[in-house]
Amino acid sequence: MLPSATLPDILINSDDYNRVSLLAERASGQMPYVSAYLERELNRAEVCDPWQPAGVSMGQRVMFRLDDEPMQRLGRLIYPNRAFGEKGSVPILGPVGAALIGMHRNSSIEWLDGGRLRTLTVLDYGW
Repeated sequence: MLPSATLPDILINSDDYNRVSLLAERASGQMPYVSAYLERELNRAEVCDPWQPAGVSMGQRVMFRLDDEPMQRLGRLIYPNRAFGEKGSVPILGPVGAALIGMHRNSSIEWLDGGRLRTLTVLDYGW
């Protein structure tokens, strides 16, 4: 089963674009699925200047929901060199982090997670 929903628009600032692009390239041998997913997202993203408002950006807190769960989750999108395991950290090289980058409020995206179709919806971000 492949994701069927239309992909949402994403807006990434150029600093995040360049850093995440390098990470995706470096992770291609060890994490080919996440690397390919990130590269797809970067290739379709609109890129803005670092000082302009963008979608979910690296280091920002983001409130989101997975699938149809009633629970809202709060996390901070982090680079791999940050303290993993810090409560609420969402690594960019994970499926949820890769799905979050560049997303806007009230937008949703689907992806396959171990053969299961998952949906992520961004509720709020930027603080």
